Amino acid sequence: MFPFYNVLSDAEALMAHESALRVLDQVGVALEHPKAQEALSGLGARISDNRKRVYFPPELVMKMVDRAPKEFVFAGRDPKLDLVMKLGNSHIRSAAGPIYHYDIVTGQSRNLTLADALDSVRLVNALPNIGAHAALSPQDLDPKTYEIATTKMMLENTDKHFWVLTTSSDNLKYELDMVAASVGGKENLRKRPIVSSIACVIAPLRFPTDEVERLIICGDYGVSAMTPVIVMIGGSAPYTLAGALTQMTAEILATVTIGQALCPGMGQFYYTLMQALDMRSGNSVTQGPELMALYAAGASMARFYGLPSVANTTFSGECQSHQMIYDYGVNIFLGLSCGYTFQVGAGSLESGNLYSHEALVVIDEVKAYMDKFMEGIRFSEETLAVADIAARAEKGEYVSSKLTLKYLREEKRFAGSLFTYPLLSQWIPDPKTIIDRAAQRVKKILAEAPQEPLLPKDTIKDLDEIMAAAQKRFA
Repeated sequence: MFPFYNVLSDAEALMAHESALRVLDQVGVALEHPKAQEALSGLGARISDNRKRVYFPPELVMKMVDRAPKEFVFAGRDPKLDLVMKLGNSHIRSAAGPIYHYDIVTGQSRNLTLADALDSVRLVNALPNIGAHAALSPQDLDPKTYEIATTKMMLENTDKHFWVLTTSSDNLKYELDMVAASVGGKENLRKRPIVSSIACVIAPLRFPTDEVERLIICGDYGVSAMTPVIVMIGGSAPYTLAGALTQMTAEILATVTIGQALCPGMGQFYYTLMQALDMRSGNSVTQGPELMALYAAGASMARFYGLPSVANTTFSGECQSHQMIYDYGVNIFLGLSCGYTFQVGAGSLESGNLYSHEALVVIDEVKAYMDKFMEGIRFSEETLAVADIAARAEKGEYVSSKLTLKYLREEKRFAGSLFTYPLLSQWIPDPKTIIDRAAQRVKKILAEAPQEPLLPKDTIKDLDEIMAAAQKRFA
């Protein structure tokens, strides 16, 4: 394994850390949730006179960072599929929230459906390098309860860990009731959290009351609330990269402080999702060298605090296949080389609006390719091969060498199904592209995927009852 790349020196990481602490102590965060204010005040935080802002002294922040676990498990229903979240490990999760399905082969998009979401689940089940699912946003369901129905579908069709999409704390309760019912109760879920969920920060430095409520609900059920910090450079965050890093770090430290104050021991991340405001067009940009530098800095800060890290480095800002593949390769390499624990967003394009089955399959192969690179080179007296070079130099070939035959099995080379390297004379008669091969693989996986739900009928009946109760409540 290669050493991880640190874009920040120790001195620069310390400067960013101290600047973030000054922001939390002097500027504070907008936070009006009564229970959160009470818990934080009891630990030494200051509440503004109008009870709209909370100020965190540095010693409180670092006490909560120390409390946060540095290793925890995102469980699969099958323990063989567990993902250990700690610095040094590397996992990928599929796309979260896209509302359009995009066919890269034809270039056509349409509203994403529950059937598309089910196909995505079946694909992730079969792809060895995509460790966890995330919920998509089907547009053919009731908008008041679509995320509950999506959670039900995912529970019925995968043994891998998945991320639960939610739009409100009220809906989240129904979703986590379903998850608990599928594993035999809330206590079993707390022991083996087969899902994670989300609570959001609104930049700059705002923690909406319902988002904090979601955090509390996740803690009650024993699941991790992944809290992405979404900064837009020049929009909702400072224009300078160092300033954006300061705000981003302050917001992440605030999420950890709030999370550990309300839910001690909850697994939390240094989780970054970054954009830049294009001052010429007013558009949001999610790709570029400046953002890559900031993502790399985020990984350095995660190591500074010892926290597992998450980044949205597996999506593309483009919908064109050639640039999409470039984005995936560069971004995933960035995430691996900088040491991100969990790279999320696989299969999404156009900054998360679009989802593509073919893109998901391409990312699975990119991850395999990059994992092989990250293995590095094995050094030993035998692998340095001085004796083999001496024995084979006159013969001029190593094909028949005993060392070759031994390491042909022990040092397996990467063999991709999508990345192929034909000569022009071979390619002209059969000019399939990587996208064509990805589409073929998608069809093959879906054709061979199990069609029946994985849960017992009695459990599915329990989920149906919870779904019916939610539909009645939100009718």
